[in-house]
Amino acid sequence: MVWRYAMSTISIKGDSSETVISLLTSALEREKRIITNSLRTTRDKVNALAKMLSVDVEKLMRGEIEHTESKDMQLLELEGEVELLKHLETELKELESLEICR
Repeated sequence: MVWRYAMSTISIKGDSSETVISLLTSALEREKRIITNSLRTTRDKVNALAKMLSVDVEKLMRGEIEHTESKDMQLLELEGEVELLKHLETELKELESLEICR
């Protein structure tokens, strides 16, 4: 089986290509740092909530954990944090796959 992904190319015009490339590189690196820090914070929150609730996150996300009345809001928060974690991981992966061509 062969997987092929279409690569998109974006052109940006500017007076100084080196300045534009430098600005784009800096912006991408800054965004990666922000997402990496957000990932760390979100992972810590997921781990703390899972530990506090004594919940296996994988089982929770598969719907195998019953939402009791006493833990419902906390379990929903944990599920939301896990979804946020997945989203951030996807964003970081996309950013890391970007290439600035000269």
